[in-house]
Amino acid sequence: MDSTGEPMDARQAQSALAAACAARVAAREAGERERPRGYGIGQGLTFAVGFIALGLADREPRWGIWLVAAATVSLTGFLVLLWLGAHHGGVTRWFHRDRGSGRPPWQAWVVPFIPLAISLPAAVVYGSAGWLIAFGLASGADYVLRGTWQAGTA
Repeated sequence: MDSTGEPMDARQAQSALAAACAARVAAREAGERERPRGYGIGQGLTFAVGFIALGLADREPRWGIWLVAAATVSLTGFLVLLWLGAHHGGVTRWFHRDRGSGRPPWQAWVVPFIPLAISLPAAVVYGSAGWLIAFGLASGADYVLRGTWQAGTA
């Protein structure tokens, strides 16, 4: 059926399918436009600074309010950069099996857990402050490395 509810013949269905495929290809090409490398580096630095400041706020109570304020500003900057980077190509891409010429699908799911695995021993030894600092450093380094090593695609 077409948009009016009327039945379609084979020629109309083929035409609609071709239009949908062309739209999908155009959306993919728009989503793969290059973005500046600064997005990944900026995301990594703002993420690391935000979580380190949160961890230090627990350890340094006299500077706590200033550290929490700095963390709030830094993590807000991270979210702004994340939003700008995701919407740079015009299409926000979701996880799917066809990753193109990029990394394999398992990396899209496993690699983000590496900073968590690195920061868990710090949580055992130093508590929540140690976890926040280690998680901020590991995740920030992950963002910076991905921002410098990738070809800059959205």
